[in-house]
Amino acid sequence: MITAEKMWKLGQTYLKSKVQPIPLWVHLWVTDNCNLDCNYCSVKNNSSRDPETEEVKQWIEHADNLGSAVIAFMGGEPTLRTDLVELVTHADSKLLMTYVTTNAKHKSFDTLLLNLAKAGLDVLEVSLDGCDSIKGSEKTLGGNEDLIDLLDSVRQEYGLKFKAHQVLAPENLGETLKLLELAERRNLPISFGLVNALDGSAYSNSRDRDRLRQTLYTIIDKKKAGVPILNPVEYFTHAFAFLNSGTNWKCDVGKYVLQVATSGQVYVCSVVPLISEDRFLDIDKSYFEKANPAREKLLTTCKKTCYSACAFSTSFFRKNPSELIKLYKRESSITSKEV
Repeated sequence: MITAEKMWKLGQTYLKSKVQPIPLWVHLWVTDNCNLDCNYCSVKNNSSRDPETEEVKQWIEHADNLGSAVIAFMGGEPTLRTDLVELVTHADSKLLMTYVTTNAKHKSFDTLLLNLAKAGLDVLEVSLDGCDSIKGSEKTLGGNEDLIDLLDSVRQEYGLKFKAHQVLAPENLGETLKLLELAERRNLPISFGLVNALDGSAYSNSRDRDRLRQTLYTIIDKKKAGVPILNPVEYFTHAFAFLNSGTNWKCDVGKYVLQVATSGQVYVCSVVPLISEDRFLDIDKSYFEKANPAREKLLTTCKKTCYSACAFSTSFFRKNPSELIKLYKRESSITSKEV
């Protein structure tokens, strides 16, 4: 649950970031393994080593010492870790806001969700590509709303906020309207993100690009009509320029948003992905003030193929904190009405 103490810490961290760059958000890749095999995703179930529990706890403590306010547990599929509840508990004890992204396909997801909520998890993002079946993705509701019912009940009892996220890949666009209708009817907060293809081929087909443009117009209209879409509207309006030739959006990754690979090294960018030689536990606050040639070089070349919703939104809300406050108040009003 997002407490007043956590909100105070976030506010203090933000004010400090206005004086010097510090990692407001730290994303920890706690596994490179996944229990699904979606067509558009490069992460597959594999035998790579997950970082040990104590190692991740050290990352959490180091993020806190660097002045961070939010810890996101990423993957792969984080719920594959048997110690995820323990890690969330540790971060919660530091008054860090905690965030988990999941496909919700854990074999005992009901029990795990309750335990995460009791441990102090603040936000759960469910990666959801559709309401019905989709070729190449198992991340759907399967034609029923049992998962939404479960999330609603946990939200009402423990204050756990949740959201859905759809990847706008060509094979998923037919489900976007259904998800928007679901979001409107069930007060389901939802976000969207263009699929990232390193070679720029995801929307090389003109028909797919036209379908995406129409989908973006629809999302914008729905957001303006009050559907709880969490992306800033600028993400969608800039997307048109991105589809044409790229757009010069300001990316905070590596400066105000830090990402840690399962190896313990710092991701210059997890989308590319490019891992730096720096180990997270070895860096201090001066790291964020120094010029980072690898980051700057990457930013001059990646804009034509990357349009990360996560990086765009965190960067946008850092520069526009009033929009984040409005978003928080709106989601809080949804919860209070249902309790």
